[in-house]
Amino acid sequence: MPNKATVRGVLMDATLAPIAGGKIIATLQGADIFDGGLRVVTQKVGATTDAQGAWSLELIVNGEGESAGTTWTIEGYNQYVAKVFEAKSLFLVSALDTTLGDLERTSAQNLRSAREGGAARLIVAAGYDRYLALPEGQRRANDLVVVKAR
Repeated sequence: MPNKATVRGVLMDATLAPIAGGKIIATLQGADIFDGGLRVVTQKVGATTDAQGAWSLELIVNGEGESAGTTWTIEGYNQYVAKVFEAKSLFLVSALDTTLGDLERTSAQNLRSAREGGAARLIVAAGYDRYLALPEGQRRANDLVVVKAR
């Protein structure tokens, strides 16, 4: 069973007012190598925003394979089903909770590091103990761990 990370955010309109009753759709697509075999993977997950525009999704961590050809696309729709945003090629590197903004900033670096085994991954954690609690297969000696106080 793959590990999952909680990704969360707040859906807002152009005036920065929260959008209640909006939809967030996350789509996992691509291929990766797991346990010596190539697997084509896809999954679609959705959530509805609350009265404050907040949303949260449990997404499969796609940083566990060997070739890292798998990425997430996250789309947001307002209550009238008009697309508000689309974030492509997001790469979840660990099962730590993250915000969509942090994921967008770190995803490209993490995707590159997964493809080039020696490059450092940037992992944002609420505490270093949370990082150490990850399964050993998700930690690397060259990880850069940023502890983010809340």
